Amino acid sequence: MAPAPASPPPVEGEVVEVAVHGIAGGGEGVGRAPDGRALFVAGALPGEEVRVAVTEVRRRHARGDLVEVLAAAPARRDPPCPHVADGCGGCDWQHVDEEAQRALRRTLVHDALVRIGRLTDPSVGAGPALPTAAARTTVRAAVVDGRAGFRRRRSHEVVQVGSCLVTHPAAEEVLVEGRFGDAAEVVVRVGARTGERLVVASPTAEGVAVPGDVRVVGADELDAGTEAGIHEVLAGRTWWASARSFLQASPEAADALVARVADAVAALAPDADRVVDLCAGIGLFAGTVAPRAAEVVAVEASRDAVADARRNLADAPVRVVRSTMARWRPEPTDVVVADPPRTGLGRDGVAPVLASGAPAVVLVSCDAGALGRDARLLVEGGYAFAGCEVLDPFPQTSHVEVVSRFHR
Repeated sequence: MAPAPASPPPVEGEVVEVAVHGIAGGGEGVGRAPDGRALFVAGALPGEEVRVAVTEVRRRHARGDLVEVLAAAPARRDPPCPHVADGCGGCDWQHVDEEAQRALRRTLVHDALVRIGRLTDPSVGAGPALPTAAARTTVRAAVVDGRAGFRRRRSHEVVQVGSCLVTHPAAEEVLVEGRFGDAAEVVVRVGARTGERLVVASPTAEGVAVPGDVRVVGADELDAGTEAGIHEVLAGRTWWASARSFLQASPEAADALVARVADAVAALAPDADRVVDLCAGIGLFAGTVAPRAAEVVAVEASRDAVADARRNLADAPVRVVRSTMARWRPEPTDVVVADPPRTGLGRDGVAPVLASGAPAVVLVSCDAGALGRDARLLVEGGYAFAGCEVLDPFPQTSHVEVVSRFHR
């Protein structure tokens, strides 16, 4: 009998029925198009049968928009935020209940460690429960006609919002009630535990109107050397974060992250006398996770963050070094704590970690794919993967935060 003819490839605009079998690193459901190629579908969940309008066709995969759910997964729910129906793309998993979100994030991490990291049955644990709403203290928004909003998924179009499910109320008030003049973009940052509030308007703060207690500064003023920022209480002490320095999504997330990193350092190197905090930011880990170490070296590339770290750690045995990962000249150390940006360590970051000779590494990752690659590089360099925990500081989204442990 002759084999059945192969199905033709999908074409843009075509509507196809798909069985969703997995979840991709960007939070999309994954199924198979009729011709067998992978089809990524935003808004679809594993175990569902869906109808999909094909929007993009590449040589080995395709993408599509969810048209109809024919058979829903048990985890599917109606999005709790009304602006999802308006097209807001800020939260890609509002259609997933919170328990399933946590499980799916662990699945993303496990799959990346197996597929990219080439690890066999890696241990992927769950971190502590974190707030699922009204927690984020830094919000970046686009501005149209003086009003703030968020972009549609895969679009430059802005959806103006009258509320934000995930934003801390002190930031939400500024975001919703503020009028932002001729700015094209604003960043609202608040100290949830200090009450301080800041708006950075780009390119200029001209015409911005917000509540009187809110500090307003333009990006042009920051470029000219104006100092602006907030204080926040994290892990039991007060920190200064400049307007352009990275700060964790919420104080609860920062507390949990510090606790998990400290536990990992204590488990891997309980007698660590020398610690390196790579990509140290404002000094959060350098000032908290190894209080008995004789010396901590904090390595950071950002000029603003280095100034913040020196200010925050002036009373601690910490040496702050301004350097990129690639240019940092490692010295012998007992443990390296690394919290790189979303792109991860990469070869430029792993190389100095290996050169330091550290018996232990604690890696904080905010992208599953980057973690998988970095895990593979560290294992190839002589480390063993000793497990990880997945935290959930970005509720209603597919974003992850992972604390991983490696030892020689």
